[in-house]
Amino acid sequence: MAYSKEEAKAGIGKLVEDFKKNQARLRNQAEAQIENNFIRPLFKYLNWNTVNEGLAVADYEFVVNRTGRGGKRPDYTLQLDGQHLLVMDAKQVKYDMHDPRWLNQVYSYGYSTQSLAPVRRIDFAVLSDFEEFVVLDCTLHVNDPRALRNFLVLNWTCDDFVIQFDRLWELFERENMRRTARTRHSDTPRGLWALALSPRKVKANRTPPDKAFLADMDNDQNGWRVRLAKDMKKLNPAADGTLITAAVQLLIDRLIFVKALSDREIEDDYLAQLAETIEKDGLADNDHGWFVACGNIFKKLNNFYNGSIFKPRPELEAVTVANKTMRDIIRSLQPENSPYNFAVLPVEILGTIYERFLGRVVRTTEQRVKIEEKPEVRKAGGVYYTPQYIVEYIVKNTVGKLLESCRTPIDAAKLKILDPACGSGSFLVGAYAFLIDWHVKYFDTKKRLSAADRADAYYDSDGRVRLTAHLKSQILKNNLFGVDIDQQAVEVTRFSLSLKALEDTRREELYEERTLFKETVLPDLYQNIKCGNSLIGPDYFSGKMFPDSEELRRVNPFDWQREFPAIFSSGGFDVVIGNPPYVRQESLGDDFKSYVKEKYNSYAGTADLYIYFIERSLKLLRKNGHFGFICSNKWMRSNYGHPLRDLIIKESKIEQIIDFGELPVFQGAATFPAILLLKKERTKEQNFIFAPIKRLDFTLLSDEIKKIGEKLSEQSIKGETWTLASSSEVELFEKMRQIGIPLGEYVNKKIYRGILTGLNEAFVIDHDIRDRLISEDKKSVELIKPLICGDDVRKCIINFQGHYIILIPKGWTRQKIGTARDPWDWFHQNYPAIASHLEPFAQKAQKRQDKGDYWWELRACDYYELFEKPKIVYPDIAKESRMTMDYDGLYFGNTVYFIPIEDLYLLGVLNSSLIFHYFKRNATVIGDADKSGRLRWFSQDVLKLPIRRIDFSNTPNDQLHSQIVQMVKCMLDLNKKKSMSQSEKDKELLQRQIDATDREIDQLVYELYGLMEKEIRIVENIDS
Repeated sequence: MAYSKEEAKAGIGKLVEDFKKNQARLRNQAEAQIENNFIRPLFKYLNWNTVNEGLAVADYEFVVNRTGRGGKRPDYTLQLDGQHLLVMDAKQVKYDMHDPRWLNQVYSYGYSTQSLAPVRRIDFAVLSDFEEFVVLDCTLHVNDPRALRNFLVLNWTCDDFVIQFDRLWELFERENMRRTARTRHSDTPRGLWALALSPRKVKANRTPPDKAFLADMDNDQNGWRVRLAKDMKKLNPAADGTLITAAVQLLIDRLIFVKALSDREIEDDYLAQLAETIEKDGLADNDHGWFVACGNIFKKLNNFYNGSIFKPRPELEAVTVANKTMRDIIRSLQPENSPYNFAVLPVEILGTIYERFLGRVVRTTEQRVKIEEKPEVRKAGGVYYTPQYIVEYIVKNTVGKLLESCRTPIDAAKLKILDPACGSGSFLVGAYAFLIDWHVKYFDTKKRLSAADRADAYYDSDGRVRLTAHLKSQILKNNLFGVDIDQQAVEVTRFSLSLKALEDTRREELYEERTLFKETVLPDLYQNIKCGNSLIGPDYFSGKMFPDSEELRRVNPFDWQREFPAIFSSGGFDVVIGNPPYVRQESLGDDFKSYVKEKYNSYAGTADLYIYFIERSLKLLRKNGHFGFICSNKWMRSNYGHPLRDLIIKESKIEQIIDFGELPVFQGAATFPAILLLKKERTKEQNFIFAPIKRLDFTLLSDEIKKIGEKLSEQSIKGETWTLASSSEVELFEKMRQIGIPLGEYVNKKIYRGILTGLNEAFVIDHDIRDRLISEDKKSVELIKPLICGDDVRKCIINFQGHYIILIPKGWTRQKIGTARDPWDWFHQNYPAIASHLEPFAQKAQKRQDKGDYWWELRACDYYELFEKPKIVYPDIAKESRMTMDYDGLYFGNTVYFIPIEDLYLLGVLNSSLIFHYFKRNATVIGDADKSGRLRWFSQDVLKLPIRRIDFSNTPNDQLHSQIVQMVKCMLDLNKKKSMSQSEKDKELLQRQIDATDREIDQLVYELYGLMEKEIRIVENIDS
């Protein structure tokens, strides 16, 4: 029944009265009695279904957090509509609800959800013995449990249930919580969420658990890695950086695994046992008994779990760690001290932590230990973890597709899934989760489990199907394979998969299975996850002298057929998925380039490594196998991607291309990725889904793709680049080409680039230096000209920044200082002030001559006279059309192009939305993509733009021409007035008029090219 507010007030008042009457006797009553007799009834009067009567398991409102002997998990999670709202724990009355131990128990559970999907995040925790009722803000990072008292948002006694009943009802009544929960992430949260501590007050603490945990592990000053590394070096002077990097990684992995076993209550709290045992021995801080004791625990766990985690390793046998360091780390991991609870912090989140952790290594000298980024990470601009929604989408559309045809677990066991650059294992963990879910659904469809089924699945006390640890171990061994060149990445992948295998596992069930199957719990993943270079085989060293150990370690060749013989004998892998490295091949040296040039059909001199990973993956797939990568989108339109584009069309069927354009899929990265889904199947016709994603605030990627994705044909991937245009766009482009002529023909191929000085710091000067040189020698003015760069050029305006260029006399060629003095002598005789200005740069450069450097390259421009004439100007890099006219005789640097023509009609057409849409869909990307996602306006592409030549005998066209010219004159004038205006209000008014005029020009150009309404919608990206 639903209680009215008055009924609830009366019922809760009676509860409080009964409690206070029997308070002395209740102090020693069991926790369950307090919970059943007072706390549950409190929430029952607040209209919660505390016994989940009539609800399906998925809809339970009071979810019992099953706890083991340790009782470390809070009792309940409260949820509505699948949205987790509160975590709550009941205690005996005799306990103090402000004790840091009990506060941390509920806080760490809630805080550890803060990196999960919004529906799984728990922002508040309740701790109560009914006598006291406290609520904690769990959105904050609190490293010391003793400080948690400062983060209470409610601190009531049972009297407040009556005194502040209206507030209690407002905050915790079921329907009120349902309503206010919807505001939790808005700018104006209500109800309980309005009590969250002020961001201003706790700004430094609002750190999600993945970032906070990474800082604990990897802080340069006091993180676990640097402390362990320094100890290992101090106590083991002969240990080098490679050994210490590996040993630190292994030790941290194992300690985290032990904590996870404890938090999940699968195992005893070995960390606590360790602390108690060693404390009794009273070992000195500089001793290493803690480290030895850890080794003994690892041996014990290895006997039970086996697998790859606790296996004896020579790296750990070769080092020791001082007691103080081990004690501090272990204490920080103990449940009563740690803000992280691995019962709710999933393996996927640990993967995001480790991906960044793997980007750094230990470097050592005789005296020093330093943690620094790996060279390849530094060149790539950092480590960027694949978001979970990307992993899930790729897995669903590769592994999921093959599982659709599997009728039984025996069929599913045959699937072989590979990540050839597995990193921390995020894609393999995602595939593992999908396989587990498929098996649960398979057994769930059965009316009852047979005797044979019960080796693989069983029903828990809630009637839900659960997989045995034995089956989850078999799935790991049968289905999942990975390779990475980095040994530490391989260790983390094995660690992540093993930890995932024990997720949602219960201690008693695990030990029963151990007895039943007479085998260790986890499989040995050494034959599944291997270390090697996916791109290079042993033939890399053919014909060369035998490499030294350092080179062999660096190259790390990998023989796919020898390492996975059974898979290759059956045709190859069924699925290849992943996120290959974003590394330029130039960073790997000439030998690598020579090798891939010979071995890969997709070779290009400026290609990134992901190009070769795609080709390698297609070779590793069996016929009809599925491929799914997220990688840079540059290959679809770059020159270097042309061989790969041909290979993909020839060898596979494209199923989906999901292009994220400039969206920041990888936080902090300047890469612009796309999902590529292929099937290894030769086909005469390509028909695939293309979805240009425009936002990242969608709920589900799959829903967004369904909404905006289009079915494209092979027309969109023909030609020099892939336009990835819809059939209607392709028709529009063809229509424009038929109506217009190439710009190159329109301007007689006369497009010029600005001046390349060879040494800007010498030849590009500011206003003050210009004035000084002219005052010293008036003739200097002959060689000093006003200069603009690409960033100065905007649409219909040039923002002159007061820079000037010193010209090289026409006809000069590049000279190397020391081999010819004539240019110098000529400068001194004719322009002495300029010669004096250049002299210091020459002297600096002479010191570098042993390296073969030029101090400057004397580059005269052969078309100086064109700069003095009217011309259309545009930058070489821009996000949109930024063309204008120059009537002031300005000179340009090499980041500017110009067309020496005064043609306002052409300027209007080039600046139009129609021509820009054509350009961005057809232009080629060469070399590195600009970090902000801007386009490169290379002449080879600009010259192809279709420009309608006006037949002035045709009255309508003549009129359109005149209107466009008038509108462009207006645009130039408006922009000039805006640049000169001193009033912010006037600037705003002028900008409105500029925007309106720009739209008028667009409409005229649409009419000029005969566009229909549906074609205009395509250009303006308006849904029909």
